[in-house]
Amino acid sequence: MNQHSQIEAKAEMVREHNVLAAASSLVIPGLGHAYKGQYLAGAVILLLGAPLAVWAGVLLSLATLGLGLLIPVGFWATVAVCAYYTDDRRKHHPFNIM
Repeated sequence: MNQHSQIEAKAEMVREHNVLAAASSLVIPGLGHAYKGQYLAGAVILLLGAPLAVWAGVLLSLATLGLGLLIPVGFWATVAVCAYYTDDRRKHHPFNIM
């Protein structure tokens, strides 16, 4: 394989890791950050951010005819986008293609 195809393969692998992190965060907020090695951020999002977003959404939904429930949805989407773009701190094996 030439160097150009190796670079393309590595870029595709990085994109797949980003998509997996974003999808993980859509299932459980903070899981995508933990997948990328951002363990403290993932724990804070999971233990503080998600419950606060749900609490605020439920509380505000009482005053806004249910529109406050968009707060947790927006939180989940924002966490997924952040997980996609955050730096990957995990230790990877060297990229080798034979």
